[in-house]
Amino acid sequence: MWRSRARALLLPRSSAPSSAPPQQNPLRSLARAPPPPPRLLSRFLSSSSSSSQKAPPAASPPSSSSPGAAPGSAAPPAYTGNLKKALAGLRRIDLEGLRWRVFDAKGQVLGRLASQIAVVLQGKDKPTYAPHVEAGDMCIVLNAKDICVTGRKMTDKIYYWHTGYIGHLKERKLKDQMAKDPTEVIRKAVMRMLPRNKLRDDRDRKLRIFAEGEHPFHDRPLEPFVMPPRQVREMRPRARRAMIRAQKKDQDREAKKAEGEAAKNGKAAVAA
Repeated sequence: MWRSRARALLLPRSSAPSSAPPQQNPLRSLARAPPPPPRLLSRFLSSSSSSSQKAPPAASPPSSSSPGAAPGSAAPPAYTGNLKKALAGLRRIDLEGLRWRVFDAKGQVLGRLASQIAVVLQGKDKPTYAPHVEAGDMCIVLNAKDICVTGRKMTDKIYYWHTGYIGHLKERKLKDQMAKDPTEVIRKAVMRMLPRNKLRDDRDRKLRIFAEGEHPFHDRPLEPFVMPPRQVREMRPRARRAMIRAQKKDQDREAKKAEGEAAKNGKAAVAA
């Protein structure tokens, strides 16, 4: 009985498609469609690619490449570094509503610059800051090779790490690390100022450091970060007293040396 009912239900459906035109398979249409552009560049550099496609090829390139073009209308220089490394991990960040802050590390003190970057990465400069919410902005650091340090940190500061094998404790001075990779100096300083929680990885992805002054994010609304004024004291009292004592000691040494030379010249004159 149930077979006859099922057959009666299936008969109208089987007779309907015979008169209607055959439907296209959506999978075949997707297979025939042209392949999408690479996911790495199309997602994060979409604005630049769309603008280059819409602009006429005969008018826009000559204006930027012609020698007599105005300096304000010239296009930014192309990024010559490792583009894959510069864009790594951006697809895991929700870039909607984020500000792109640019830090210039040239002539800045390492610790003071890292503290300001850590504040922006955590979103502490916003009135909506909450410790458990990731509300930081994108931070782009330029000229990492021109960072400055105070005192004798360039030779006395040492980075340690262990390979996992017995007795394989490695060390590297700050001077050697600056020669090898100056971006890691700023990254280590910033990451060690952030709290060690589950938001640490997302904040690390929002930090982009470049050794030179070029970067591939010219199509984004960049905002230069202005460092707060630094109140520098001329010299601490103890250091000032030590400097005065050293100067007096040098003056006394020079005076004794002059007296000795004068006595020697007098004896030579008497002997002559």
